[in-house]
Amino acid sequence: MTAASSARQSRGNEVGLLRRIVGQLAERPAPNAPLTQEHLRAEGFARVSLRGANMVGILGPGYEPFTTLVEVLFCRSQKIERGATFAAYESELFDLLISNYMRRDPQTIVEADAIAVEEHLSSWFANQATTRTFFIPCSITRAPSPRFAIGSIRFIYIDDITKSEFMSMAGVSWASAFQQLIEEMRKERAHWLAAVEVHDCDRDRGQEVAELAIDIAIVALQVAQPYLGTRNMSRLAARRGLLTKQTLSVAADGEPSGGFSVLDAGMSIGQGYLGQIVRESAPLITSVGNRVHAFTAGSFRLPKLEQAWCDAAYWLHEGLAEPMDSIAVTKLETAIEVLLRAENRSGSETRIIKAMDTFYSLTPDDPVTPNSRVTTKTFAKRFVEDRSRVLHGTVSTLNVRMADSRDSLENLVTTLVRATVQELDLYLQSPSPADDTEAFLEWIKARRRQAKTSPAP
Repeated sequence: MTAASSARQSRGNEVGLLRRIVGQLAERPAPNAPLTQEHLRAEGFARVSLRGANMVGILGPGYEPFTTLVEVLFCRSQKIERGATFAAYESELFDLLISNYMRRDPQTIVEADAIAVEEHLSSWFANQATTRTFFIPCSITRAPSPRFAIGSIRFIYIDDITKSEFMSMAGVSWASAFQQLIEEMRKERAHWLAAVEVHDCDRDRGQEVAELAIDIAIVALQVAQPYLGTRNMSRLAARRGLLTKQTLSVAADGEPSGGFSVLDAGMSIGQGYLGQIVRESAPLITSVGNRVHAFTAGSFRLPKLEQAWCDAAYWLHEGLAEPMDSIAVTKLETAIEVLLRAENRSGSETRIIKAMDTFYSLTPDDPVTPNSRVTTKTFAKRFVEDRSRVLHGTVSTLNVRMADSRDSLENLVTTLVRATVQELDLYLQSPSPADDTEAFLEWIKARRRQAKTSPAP
């Protein structure tokens, strides 16, 4: 099938969907009382809005073709799919149909209408999408440290915010809003502000991208120093959890017991030490920053591999913060699956074995550590089974103990995420890199083999 005939067939599908939708557009008098689901069901509406004294919307039989058309058009443009929220796009199409097609004869809908609808939505997105800087409170560490950047994200300690260039960006009202934000940060004990520049997104989607970018960026600190309380680093609005945890109980014989622990992020990072971590981890910070910048700018050079790394970093971030071992294991295993783009359980085991060979030079029958009786093949099978058993209800999420699996997985995922992001930068500099996981792993293996055999300069 030629490209032209494929495009004609696609337009024909859109014309058919439009005709089915237009045939189900309706207008009814609005009730004097507030709208209820019972009233909408009685009138047959699946989606409705108020226009003056009337209800206008799509009747039940037209809702499936409406959602199908939204999905077809939304996914056709990579820029729109990345930069607009699905709900906003859907609402714009709904408003367009109500405004322009309410009383049209469905049989008069032709290809020109399908083209006009798509062009309208493209123009709408172009007017919504822009570059914005988002300001998001974070819990990194309570100790002061100089500002630092990870890619397109600038992290500023709370005491330095009023001295930053951001305070005077938009006049007096802006400065007042910033002061309120700082007060809220002090109240919630969030000591860092992240300024994130996001390109080509509408405001709501830009907020989502900015928040996710912070999660990815924080992973750089978590894999650089996994033992300094970094697992609790997060955005203020994310899974921060308690700053302290106090336990208290009494036994049946009246014997009381209790404990107290500090869970604040970066508790072991003293004044100025965060800056030292950033300096000493500069190559890692740079590599993660490159992925963060590509994510916020929508500029991946190898979309499959780079997006897979970002997805894996997010799942690692979630897994580290998860208090329950059983749930943490499923998240950490998911991090490996998305990083290696495994498509099923057997694929996951195969890719894990491949990764162990690539990064540790371990064959399937080698022990995972020198004194272990567990082979690489068995190790891969076990933790894939752990995740599968939890997700499919074979074992109880609440009763199963997976502390050993969790420790092993955290170490493995941390190593893989740290290693692959730096290898990606090298791979991008190679001649004609393929956007493929197998090719990437083979390239890493060959490069490391060559590095071992090449004489030192």
